[in-house]
Amino acid sequence: AERDFDAEVMGLNDVPMEDQPEPRVVHLAFQVMVGIGTTLILVSLWFWATAWRKGRVEPNTWQLRALVALAPAGFIAIEAGWIVTEVGRQPWIIQGVMRTEDAVTQVPNQFAAFGGFTILYALLAVTTVWLLRLLAKSRPPVERTSEEAPHVA
Repeated sequence: AERDFDAEVMGLNDVPMEDQPEPRVVHLAFQVMVGIGTTLILVSLWFWATAWRKGRVEPNTWQLRALVALAPAGFIAIEAGWIVTEVGRQPWIIQGVMRTEDAVTQVPNQFAAFGGFTILYALLAVTTVWLLRLLAKSRPPVERTSEEAPHVA
């Protein structure tokens, strides 16, 4: 912690109450992050053990269901890690130098910029969904065999 093996590290009980983060939120978010990570690793091992045993990659129905159920899990783990980082450093922006309350911007029209970015990302999301639906409804391209290919004389 102090780049010295003999350094004394303060515990949370030694930190003044106004400088302590909320330990329950940090602990819960950390448990969620680690739990999801462990689950993803175990499901991956289950998938590859089955593939190794069969000699080919052919997931069974339960493995496919697990993959579908765990599709958002990576994103949830990332968000839980972000909560650990952000809540765990409170009330400091820079440890011992600047507190969060001192770092809040006083820029005028900040809500206009926030609203503009919100509208932009909403439009991007709608466009993405529209394009994906269009792609899903379209027919796949037909591959021609060599006999059907046009010839140039």
